[in-house]
Amino acid sequence: MAVISVIVPVYKVEKFLDRCINSIIQQTFTNLEIILVDDGSPDRSGEICDEWKMKDKRIRVIHKENGGLSDARNKGLDVATGDYVAFIDSDDWIDPDMFQLLYDATQKYQADIAECSWRCIYSDRIEEETDNTGEYIVGDNVFALHGEIQWKYFKPIACNKIYDKKIFENIRFPVGKLHEDEFTTHLAFYNARKLVYIDVSKYNYDRTREESITASFREKNLDVIDALQSRLDFFYEKGIVELQTEMENMYFCVLLDRLYKCYLYGIKTDRVRKIIYDTNEKYFLNMELPLNPNYKYELSMLKISYNVFILCRKYKWFNKLVRKMRFIMYGNVCN
Repeated sequence: MAVISVIVPVYKVEKFLDRCINSIIQQTFTNLEIILVDDGSPDRSGEICDEWKMKDKRIRVIHKENGGLSDARNKGLDVATGDYVAFIDSDDWIDPDMFQLLYDATQKYQADIAECSWRCIYSDRIEEETDNTGEYIVGDNVFALHGEIQWKYFKPIACNKIYDKKIFENIRFPVGKLHEDEFTTHLAFYNARKLVYIDVSKYNYDRTREESITASFREKNLDVIDALQSRLDFFYEKGIVELQTEMENMYFCVLLDRLYKCYLYGIKTDRVRKIIYDTNEKYFLNMELPLNPNYKYELSMLKISYNVFILCRKYKWFNKLVRKMRFIMYGNVCN
């Protein structure tokens, strides 16, 4: 039987780690190589990993200097020996039959990647990501890449999947970047011949630790702009013409949203100024793209000035006034 290498980056999770490891060792699919990567954790997490290694011979422990989530995943990939790989975050946990469900799907459909849905666990509620219809969706790499753009079926999330290990022969996660999944999932999808998605929640995201974090916005959140730019560049490099327009629109949707969030959270850094400068430098090229008219309008406001862009987003009356003036001066050039 095939072996699944389960890579678990570990950092400052001593209160949650037992729950995560328990959910892995209790899988109904038992042929596992469990790789716990202690990323220089300053708490007892590393010791807990060693304790589990003594309890289950399938567990391997790697202790390393702190390098971040991507670096820990990469270290796990470097030593994994299984036929398939999976990534589980150490503060999350999985249902007992997750790996069996995903492995069976790869065999039934001859798929290189199998993916399931997930649920988010908050302190006061549980939110299902999908309707859990039990439906199986099968497609090739371009179909999956299209789903990734639409946030439908195949998602840019690393932890709700198993992958044929060959998928990652030329892929590693970007060290030091936030939104590391957004930098890599499209590459994994492209390397796959066939993928299968099962609309059943089997992965449990613990959001109780992140509620205060996700309520804020940091400069590092701008990494997603770089991630989406890299995906867009990849589509052009590989000649995936049918996805380029939709990806362009997604990119500008996120870019404009993040620039406005920088204003809301008082982030005025060189990085923000550079994003604005680079976007304005490509203004006339962007106007030639088949973009959503609203994005073209906001890019025009940004070209005038960042302050005008902010005012148009912040105040409806100002936005209406600007649109009316543009109509009087230029006609119906934007919606």
